[in-house]
Amino acid sequence: MTQEIHQSLSDEKKQKIFAFCIVVSIFLPYYVTAAAIAAGGIYVLCGRERRAWAMAEPFSRLILAVFPLWSLISLAYQNFLGAGVALIIVAALLTAFYLRSFMTQRLFHSLLDVACLCSLSSTMVAFGQILYYAGTGDELRAESVCMNPNYYGMLMEFVAIIALYRLFGTEKNRRFYMVVLASSLLGIYFCASISAAAVVCGSILLFLLLRGRYKYCVIFTALGAVAVIAALTVLPIIFPRASDADHSMDQRLSIWHTALQGILQHPLFGQGPVTYEMIYTQFSGYATHHAHNLILDTFLNYGVVGASLIGFFLLYQLRLVIRRIRRGISSSTGVLLLVMTFATFAHGMTDTTVMWLQTGLLFLLVYSSVGIRSEVSLPVVPAYAKGLLPVRQEHHG
Repeated sequence: MTQEIHQSLSDEKKQKIFAFCIVVSIFLPYYVTAAAIAAGGIYVLCGRERRAWAMAEPFSRLILAVFPLWSLISLAYQNFLGAGVALIIVAALLTAFYLRSFMTQRLFHSLLDVACLCSLSSTMVAFGQILYYAGTGDELRAESVCMNPNYYGMLMEFVAIIALYRLFGTEKNRRFYMVVLASSLLGIYFCASISAAAVVCGSILLFLLLRGRYKYCVIFTALGAVAVIAALTVLPIIFPRASDADHSMDQRLSIWHTALQGILQHPLFGQGPVTYEMIYTQFSGYATHHAHNLILDTFLNYGVVGASLIGFFLLYQLRLVIRRIRRGISSSTGVLLLVMTFATFAHGMTDTTVMWLQTGLLFLLVYSSVGIRSEVSLPVVPAYAKGLLPVRQEHHG
């Protein structure tokens, strides 16, 4: 009995180290994040019990089977980058599903606090880049630790939502969360992403509405009215890229037209991830890496069959989150995940920034909160893990 308790504590310590390493990697240079995702996926896959925990929930095996299959489809079309991206997605999902299997309320909040703290360093990096670009005459758009300013913009969107969640969820360290919120908004300004600025405003308003903070909704709406006035007057001065909005939309319309042509060419299975980068020259399309629309990009990459399987899994998870909120099972984290999902799809109408290493991993971290089964810190093992796992009892305080 003593040996079992000791082993349980040892496993819990390893799980926490694994989780904290994953979170810290999000705010390091993107190639470090890529290495952490790959290492995390291999770590989960090579452990019999860890693998069983990760795949215990319904339809986990289904979605994990989708991307290796499309890795093979990518190879059939000589889309070698797409084949690698599909495998990275598998590693990220394995990591997230394993986090989900032992996630608790206390651990989840600790991970979010670490994310908030680490995000401050990324804003400092962005500020340094702005100072450097100002001296060189280049476009003043910071990407911080990401590869692209738009990816950094979504990363800061997520951090802003997380900081707001922690700000209204605890009486402790509220000044810290206010600093993080201001830092993330500053990061969005540094990356000069119009989409990120609009989506973060909509997400904050939605969060306040869902949490019943109506007084703050009125204040935020008033501030929004001031922002609209500024948009019509001085915004092009303080946010120069706003004047390029029409040009950006023309580019996206061209990209979407090219993506539709690619979808019609291979409607059933697509040609694997990052197909757009492979086909845009064929249709004389705008040169970029993806379709700049989450729905179009999914159909382009995976076809009707793959998009249907992915959509089925996402709808099942959404149903699960809504049901947890209605039953009062960690409903606050459910609201956080719903707002993050809204931000993802709202931004996804003009970009596919969630399909990036750091943004995707941070979203999956928040998604892992669906594994929380109580307010206590003891991890709960799924009851249907094929009899491979030691059963731990859940204690309600």
